[in-house]
Amino acid sequence: MTTSKLIRRPAWANMPLADAFPMRNRMRAFFDDPFFRLMEEPLTDDALPEAIGWVPMVDVAETTDEYLFTAELPGMKREDVKIAWEQGVLTLRGEKIREVKKDEGRKFHLFERTYGAFQRSFTLPEQVLPDKIIAEMKDGVLLIHVPKAPEAKAAARRIKVKVN
Repeated sequence: MTTSKLIRRPAWANMPLADAFPMRNRMRAFFDDPFFRLMEEPLTDDALPEAIGWVPMVDVAETTDEYLFTAELPGMKREDVKIAWEQGVLTLRGEKIREVKKDEGRKFHLFERTYGAFQRSFTLPEQVLPDKIIAEMKDGVLLIHVPKAPEAKAAARRIKVKVN
C-alpha cells in the first residue's frame, strides 16, 4: 500500500486561497483597509466623526461621613462642568470643546483625544445632605463631596457572620 492512497487532500486544498477562505478575506478587507487609508491620507476634519462623544472616568468612594466622587476631566475648566442634585441623583454634565487650529502643514497620523458633550448620573441613597455638597477642581480632576445625613451614619452597622 502506498502512502498517497492513505492521505487524501480536501477539495479546497487545490483552490486558490481567495476562493478557499472568502470570509477571511472579507474580514481582512474590513479591518485593514480603513487603517491603511488613514495612514496614507492626511486626516482632515471631514474624516473625523463629529459625535464620537466621551465619558469621563469616575471613582466613587464611601467613608463613614460622605460619598466622594473623583472625575477625570483633562483640559476642562470649572465653568465647563455643571453638577446637579435632583431626587437622589447626582448628575455631572459638561462639554469638552476641541480647539480648531488651521495648520496647512500639519498631517495627523493618529487622533485619539475625544471631545464633545458628556453626562454621568449616579443614584445615591436619600440619606445625604444635598445642601452641603461641595465640589472642587484642580489640574483636571473634579472632587465632589456628598456628606451623609446623621440618620445614614446611625443606620450603618456591622453584621457578624456565624460559623456553622
